[in-house]
Amino acid sequence: MTSSSRLFMIGLPALAALTLGWALLSIGSSNSAKPPQATASTPPSATAIGEANRAVIAGLGLVEPAGGEVSIATRVAGVVDEVRVSPGDRVKVGDVLFKIDAQIAAATVEQRKRDLSVAETRAHETAARAASLDADVVAARDSVAGAEADRDEARDLVRVATELAGTAATSQRELNRRRNLQRVAEAKLAEAKSKLVRARAEVALLDPAQGGQTLKIDEAIVTQAAAALALAEAELTRLSVRALSDGMVLSVNVKPGEFASQGSATAPVVIGQLDPLHVRVDIDEADLPRFRDGANAVALQRGAPNSRIALRFVRSEPFVAPKSTLSGNSGERVDTRVLQVIYAADGHSITLRPGQIVDVFIDAVAVIPTATKGP
Repeated sequence: MTSSSRLFMIGLPALAALTLGWALLSIGSSNSAKPPQATASTPPSATAIGEANRAVIAGLGLVEPAGGEVSIATRVAGVVDEVRVSPGDRVKVGDVLFKIDAQIAAATVEQRKRDLSVAETRAHETAARAASLDADVVAARDSVAGAEADRDEARDLVRVATELAGTAATSQRELNRRRNLQRVAEAKLAEAKSKLVRARAEVALLDPAQGGQTLKIDEAIVTQAAAALALAEAELTRLSVRALSDGMVLSVNVKPGEFASQGSATAPVVIGQLDPLHVRVDIDEADLPRFRDGANAVALQRGAPNSRIALRFVRSEPFVAPKSTLSGNSGERVDTRVLQVIYAADGHSITLRPGQIVDVFIDAVAVIPTATKGP
């Protein structure tokens, strides 16, 4: 009993010392410095490059119409009188989308038409007067000729009476009478000449070859009335908002009786071209070294990860812009910047909808690290 207790008392401390020594030896070997390894001075292997070439660039894509959404605005603010389209309708260039109340504009057009009709009637009347004035000139000319004949005859009578004055053939009274007749004939000649001058002046006012001031004024009034009518018709036309391109109506945000204002944040009507649909992809600036224009891409719809949609490269925007969230609020920004790349979804427009978000994977190119030399 005594020997076994003595053996236990001696063996237990020895075993503890042995365990402690082994632990210290293990700690020392683990903390010892490892031999330095040579720095690689060769470029990556072909296998590594192949793996890099098979890498992709992932990004979120926003489905949008080809050329973007077209927000149709009104040129004239006013109460909407009629809406002719609904979401999903296909429209062509020139189709009326909605109309602004046009009562005042229509009344103005009618007034301008009456003004033009009056001006044209006055111009036609002035032109018709030219023929009668020509006749007045002819009559005045004949009157002048007759008055000249009467004057000449009166002169001859006075001359004869003057030569025979003081004789039994002609008395002083007869001489005075003939002189009075001469004065009357000369007065009538002067009156006939003045009428001729007046008739010629009136003709000159209507004859374009002689100035035709009256005719020009009437023609100017007609032109002015026609311009006023054209302006009123243009104002009336502006109240009918039409499509400027072919496409589909994506949304209608106005109803009859509502007020449509210029520069509203919400467009009354939005249209877009859905064949084909475009996908706008945001590529993070950190992935730009691995992106090349023309790279192939596929899109996966959320909720249908097994449906792969091949995308065709269209273009990339030249400006790397601050990344904005897909909420549509331009005030929401993050610190990163992105390159926007446009792809087309040919033949898959029926499975995608404008405004939808898809996951896009773009084939990346390998970025070969620059070879470095060891110390």
